[in-house]
Amino acid sequence: MNGRYAKVKPKNVLEEPDYSIKKISELPKAIRSLQKKKSNSELKIVAIGGGTGLPILLNGLKNYTKKLTAIVAVTDSGRSSGKLRSDLGILPPGDIRNCLVALSDSEELMKKLFQYRFEGKSELNGHSFGNLLIAALTKMKGSFELALKETSKILAIKGNVVPSTLDDINLCAELEDGRTIKGEFNVRTAGGKIKKMFLSPEPKAFGGAVQAILDADVVVLAPGSFFTSITPNLLVKELNSALQKTKAKKFFVLNIVTQPDQTPNFKASDYLNALSEILPLKFIDFVLINNSVPEKRVLELYEKENSFLVQDDLKNFKGLNGIKIISKNLIEKIDPEKKRVLWEKVDLLRHDPEKLAKTIVETIKSN
Repeated sequence: MNGRYAKVKPKNVLEEPDYSIKKISELPKAIRSLQKKKSNSELKIVAIGGGTGLPILLNGLKNYTKKLTAIVAVTDSGRSSGKLRSDLGILPPGDIRNCLVALSDSEELMKKLFQYRFEGKSELNGHSFGNLLIAALTKMKGSFELALKETSKILAIKGNVVPSTLDDINLCAELEDGRTIKGEFNVRTAGGKIKKMFLSPEPKAFGGAVQAILDADVVVLAPGSFFTSITPNLLVKELNSALQKTKAKKFFVLNIVTQPDQTPNFKASDYLNALSEILPLKFIDFVLINNSVPEKRVLELYEKENSFLVQDDLKNFKGLNGIKIISKNLIEKIDPEKKRVLWEKVDLLRHDPEKLAKTIVETIKSN
């Protein structure tokens, strides 16, 4: 075909043509074909997690499907989210806000507005505008669920963002030294080896989250703090049960570096062993692990904080049960001279959204 758009090339999978024709008489047939496969043309993908890892994954996946659902942990008890939670009696909005912005199709100014964080000596110090808006909408609409629906409209998001539960719960940990710690922030700062995680009280899963998992083609356990971002979702019994019942292919994305407060000296096998305590590994189909080694000066910045690259020791791991290990360069290229600081933490090594999403989609297509 000729015309002004004849030489335009697609930028990503979503822009790839669904049907090609050589002459105008083929158009009716193309339309019928497209109508027939329209409802089943895109993968239904569910991403599970919290913190900063889940939004990174969503940023990549949104370029491959519109049928995308993020299931987000709501156990945060620190900083802005924790204060709003204790002062107003609402669910912590921070992690959900980050996911909403990641899926937003609104103007760049609106995204920046939602992420704007107040500074100074006032009581607003540390609060983000987006958190305050979600808190206000929760009070106006009478529920956190309705507040999320309104926020989703404001940000014109592609896909859905839902909490793992609407119940007010605390993340708790039993430590090897015998202590029991209550509250997500306290778990992160307890300074002991984690023996067991649990939720208090035991929550009821959000129905939309359960159904999304059951209907999914793909489910991804996103990168992020394993015990405080991934685990809280898996500890919700109905979500865990749905993960075991769904026919979706399931991915577990390993972190790039260890966390001294949660996963000190963890290797790949340690993450799988920890996961198996909550979800049997037979329900995982693929494990994604980064195999790229950054330059020395970047590693040294992390080593100063006792964070180290997660080592792939899965070659002789006996508990794989048919899991396929996918080892690739998944690191986003960032200039060390322009290092980002996130809540006083070095943010130089993180997953590349496009590399991660492309690997997941291509793996599904080839399997």
